[in-house]
Amino acid sequence: MCTACVLGYAPLALAQDGITDTGQSDEGQRRLGAITVTAQKKEEALQSAPLAVSAFDTEALELKQIEGPQQLQFSVPSLVFAQLTGYTQLSMRGIGSDLTVTAGEPTVATFQDGVYVGQLFAQAVPSFDLERIEVLRGPQGTLYGRNATGGTINYITRLPDYDYGANLELTAGDYGRIAVAGGVTGAIVEDKIAGRLTMKHDRRDGYRHNIFDGKDYDDNDLFSAQGSLLIDLTPDVQIVFRADKTRQSASNVVELVEEIPLASGVSSATPLGVFSLPAPVLAGIPGLFSPSDLALLGNGSVADFYGLTQPGFAVPNPTETTDFANNFPSKQVFDVDGFSGTATFDLGAATLKSITAYRESDATIRVDNDGTSAAILREDPIFQSSKQFTQEFTLSGMAMGSKLDYVIGAFYYHDDALLKADLITPSIGDQVALAGSLTSPTPPPVFDLSQPFIPNLLQLIADPVLGQTLNNPTIIADGNLSFGADQESESKALYGHGTYSLSDKFRASLGLRYTEDTKDVFRQLHSNFVPAGGLCDRQEDDSWEAVTGSAGVDYDAGAETLLYGKVSRGYKAGGFNPGECVGSFDPEFLWSYEAGFKTTFADNQALLNMAAFYYDFSDIQFTTYLGNASTIKNAASATLYGLEAEYVFRPRVLEGFQLDGSGSYIHSEYSDELLQDPTGLATLNIGGNQLIRAPEWKLNFGAQFETEVGNLGTFLLRGESSYTSEVFHDVFNGKAPFQAGTAEDDYWISNARLIWRPNDDRFELQLFVENIGDEMYAYSRVASATTASVTGQFSPPRTFGARLSMKLGSSR
Repeated sequence: MCTACVLGYAPLALAQDGITDTGQSDEGQRRLGAITVTAQKKEEALQSAPLAVSAFDTEALELKQIEGPQQLQFSVPSLVFAQLTGYTQLSMRGIGSDLTVTAGEPTVATFQDGVYVGQLFAQAVPSFDLERIEVLRGPQGTLYGRNATGGTINYITRLPDYDYGANLELTAGDYGRIAVAGGVTGAIVEDKIAGRLTMKHDRRDGYRHNIFDGKDYDDNDLFSAQGSLLIDLTPDVQIVFRADKTRQSASNVVELVEEIPLASGVSSATPLGVFSLPAPVLAGIPGLFSPSDLALLGNGSVADFYGLTQPGFAVPNPTETTDFANNFPSKQVFDVDGFSGTATFDLGAATLKSITAYRESDATIRVDNDGTSAAILREDPIFQSSKQFTQEFTLSGMAMGSKLDYVIGAFYYHDDALLKADLITPSIGDQVALAGSLTSPTPPPVFDLSQPFIPNLLQLIADPVLGQTLNNPTIIADGNLSFGADQESESKALYGHGTYSLSDKFRASLGLRYTEDTKDVFRQLHSNFVPAGGLCDRQEDDSWEAVTGSAGVDYDAGAETLLYGKVSRGYKAGGFNPGECVGSFDPEFLWSYEAGFKTTFADNQALLNMAAFYYDFSDIQFTTYLGNASTIKNAASATLYGLEAEYVFRPRVLEGFQLDGSGSYIHSEYSDELLQDPTGLATLNIGGNQLIRAPEWKLNFGAQFETEVGNLGTFLLRGESSYTSEVFHDVFNGKAPFQAGTAEDDYWISNARLIWRPNDDRFELQLFVENIGDEMYAYSRVASATTASVTGQFSPPRTFGARLSMKLGSSR
């Protein structure tokens, strides 16, 4: 087999047969970067597209086992993947989102076969049977519109083929992983109708061991099926129907990273929280101790007075071990169903395309939020559903003597989203039983939702196994804080983009998009310890409109070199906070200034693509866990600038050898603004701080060697290593009191793969080891006053396995 046939593993993938012309050189090898993309909603060569885009064909995806953003982040410059209890939070070039639930919409937009995926929890559902993935960096405000401020990720599945084909893939690995995937394609009516059906089941045991109940968690069980019909009604009319169904069951856990002792006091030094603190330290909390209480306790603590001890579990360090301690079993179940129809009409001088789609998504999430064996706070459950309809029309073609290449379109989006969340706080029940004077018990006070849980004595009992209550042995019900939102969202847009050829080498482009967004929400807030008058039932609506677009020029500096520059504007709609009775947040906007070049040189032995950018970011949406609410706010503004590079080097003097990789440098900083930290202990100026999940350096390296060994076939050895510098998970950059744990130290992730292909090319065996260094970094880190701690969700440990695949007919 020729070396070119496996070059799809490079960050800038080569073309797969059937996608585009092979673009072969004199040596019979396909040219570097010779893949066709549809990033600008028209077919064009990757190296001819004047924008920063990374593309991966089928071979690249299969080799690196890329199924979603979790793996993409180690092959794409400046892309960072994060996840919080099932909600995906992507960042590109430092522009990202830490939002969750119905109010949180993505900043990096995801599309599947041209259909927008609106819900955060559906963005990380693994994809398979893909023809390619395209990652567009920078605001895509013209062609992709809303919520594409950071960029877009486009997943394109394989179309049915009229020639028969079948494929089967078996994977086995440690942690009991077993995966089976297969598909079949072929003609149903010769030259008129073709079909494709694929299915996948992937399951494994848990990565992490709970020392509290002795069980393993962080397991995964995924079933997915896809079906498609290609109908050629006439030579000029083609219709593609697609349906997909995915069900994923997992038990991702939240782990304690750092305690905030001045708020909760739950630590090895104060194992009973504020009960362990000397009474004079607590004397300033209104209503906690009467003068007679203070006289009775003296300089001692409540724990000393009653002789209480806490037989709880010591919490392991989540960056050093897969052991953890949770008193409540976490579980997340996601169901996603999608249906779409794409009709393409060849009008001669233009092409009209219609994409109609309907998607239903459901998530049921249960998680121990405090990350400890203490019964402090759990989500039991959070239920979220979405019913989404989209319609898009595009008209594209050439005009003005083929000098103008244009795309015009209209887009409609409607989503009915429902959120119901129950936050269970067992310690509130204990608090009510204990409330009042130590010397003169009184009826419990009204729980004040306007104050954080901690000043309301949420954590006076930090573990359910105390063996003794103070004043009232009566069993009190767990505290319950329920909030919900029933939200209807609608978006309408008109857009147009044109590229005019000023000469054979010089082109100018202009694009505009007008968007109207409307949201109508009914919010509720309830608690079993709050009188009816304190509940929230509120109906609100708001609307926003924006004009976004781009303008640019590009120039062919040579047969293999493209220079380009452009200015663009991105927009993300505002919304409402479902966890509060009041409060909304504004849209965010981004101005982008970018210049870059793409080139292949040394007679097709090397490829280098680079881009430099400057961003002016305003009204930035971010989340803070202040008091008893997860609140989305707007920071004033920020500036960012950076440099990206992607490269492939394939020297002919070392036949079969290849180097490839990518990298990014980003400088980012917020403007001056005073914000209160989650515990309420300090008001800090975030000016000069880095943006959330905007690492200064992100470097990806790859090397491979392929050789033929006689009748045995072809062997390929590949190694990959990715470096990410320090990452901050909140706007305070770990500078808030006792919250250094929100910062993630730099880390390396390295993988190795050995591939064997027999000479008949029907089979392939891959042996792999991923995360060789057993590095466990945080997908997310959150500081919260509710739990008085920093908690996080962490990446998988080192894994290994083998994959055997078989392809027949047109699937080869």
